Amino acid sequence: MRTKLTNRRGMALAIAIFAIVLIGAMVTGAFFVSTQEFRIGANSLVQARSLSAAEFGLSETLANWSATQSGMGEGNTLSRQWLDQNGGTAVVRVTRLNQRAFSVVSHGSAGAGNSTAARRQLAMLLRIRMPEMGFLGALTVRGSTKLGGSSFIDGNDHNPSGWSCPALGAAMPGVAISDPNLISFSGCNNNSCVSGSPKILQTPLANSDDTYFKYGDVPWAELTAAANKIYTGGQTLNGIGPATTGGACNTAAQSNWGDPGTDRTTPCATYFPVIYSQGDLKITGGRGQGILLVDGDLEVQGGFMFFGPVIVKGHLKTAGTGGHFNGGVMAANVDLEQNTVLGNAVVNFSRCAIYQATINSAVPQKMMERAWVDMM
Repeated sequence: MRTKLTNRRGMALAIAIFAIVLIGAMVTGAFFVSTQEFRIGANSLVQARSLSAAEFGLSETLANWSATQSGMGEGNTLSRQWLDQNGGTAVVRVTRLNQRAFSVVSHGSAGAGNSTAARRQLAMLLRIRMPEMGFLGALTVRGSTKLGGSSFIDGNDHNPSGWSCPALGAAMPGVAISDPNLISFSGCNNNSCVSGSPKILQTPLANSDDTYFKYGDVPWAELTAAANKIYTGGQTLNGIGPATTGGACNTAAQSNWGDPGTDRTTPCATYFPVIYSQGDLKITGGRGQGILLVDGDLEVQGGFMFFGPVIVKGHLKTAGTGGHFNGGVMAANVDLEQNTVLGNAVVNFSRCAIYQATINSAVPQKMMERAWVDMM
């Protein structure tokens, strides 16, 4: 019996072509998926880098906060640019909202070109903590005090010559004390060595520890811990004055307490250190600016000039050519020794000098609630 054969010529070729097309489609699909995954991964990486750059801008702005930023006028804006180690760039704008609050907006960018570039924007609210010193007069004292000689205590507001200061404010008392009977005079008839409104202020606040050792929400311990210049007790300092190296202010020099001169373009004119003596301190001659804190007695002579707040935990003594203080002086007189302001010592109350010194010690802090926001 003969079997009839079916003609199947051409089937193998068709199957082969179909297989090739199917395999090609699978390869193309796999290539497309891998390309998309690569692009998604690359985009995610660039997005992460842009976010990292924006965060870097915020952290660097906090870490490198300057007195220039603290002293900005309300509504004014300063811009800075930061480059992180991954090649991202952050452009940061700092705007002062009010006396204490600042807005910081960081624009982070990474990558190049339209397909690989990414941007993120973060914003943060800051407040600055600066010591608020409750000067009750040009000289605030606790305990017995002796005034006289050619000394002069002036509670009228003074702007240091050459400094950029606001208009003069109202007059303060010359001397603030809890009991005026504790003041004795030597060659100072009818309080002629004191000026202010009033000349002598009687106030119980002059007996309060908070007046001398708490400055708003900044206590004595925190302020002394932030000192730029620290001295052990019992030292005698001579030749305090500005120091430069290579035309720049040498802030590492222990005797450099800034330059309070009339020329505010000198290298150390903007340097206002916090100076802390851990015990008694004696100063003979020189000049400086900033915040002077003495955890003991302070003795000044030789015409030493200082601009800014001076707070003495013990008692204050001036002699000979005395000292010239521009800002305000507080002597807590913890051991109730006698404060003596004799010779030709001068204490001039100056809101400008106090503000310039304290604003330079201001520390920025994030708002406690909702300080940081992602603005995309």
